[in-house]
Amino acid sequence: MVNPNTDFQDFTTREDVSPNNELNQKILENVKNDLSSSHLTVLGKLVSIQGLIGLLTLLFCPQFNFSLTNNTEVFHYFHNNFGESICMIICGAIFIGPGAILAAYLLKYSELKMIKQSRFLYYFCLVSIFLLIFIIMGAEVYLKLTSFWILGATLSGVILFESNRFIRITITRNLTF
Repeated sequence: MVNPNTDFQDFTTREDVSPNNELNQKILENVKNDLSSSHLTVLGKLVSIQGLIGLLTLLFCPQFNFSLTNNTEVFHYFHNNFGESICMIICGAIFIGPGAILAAYLLKYSELKMIKQSRFLYYFCLVSIFLLIFIIMGAEVYLKLTSFWILGATLSGVILFESNRFIRITITRNLTF
């Protein structure tokens, strides 16, 4: 019968099983890259995810009268039933929310941790970037309504990202043996 303690000692003392220096450096560099990301990289990934999801949401729900299909039924429903302020909060949530959910499952754990540490800043920046894009593309933006859109978008981004990040981590922990 093999003793696991002596096997490990044999493994650590054998010279022929040690990786060469170049391989060792590559492994350390890969681990370092996996454990740390720059804020700009994380924001870039969030913008990319949100850009794709945002285009999809613009197919059925206009933002600031800007739509890819001129389909305004969802907007008019919310506007007529809840008023313009609540409508703008809902529109911001519809635009940013799905991207926040997807980001919680696509990003690396180190990136999730970075967003968690300063979540309001990330989502406020993300919302500001897309608001600026809407303005550049000619969207009708009014200060009062825009503030409600920013509120809905930022809060939904933070809440949906955080809750789905928690779900992802919880599921991963339960699957780990």
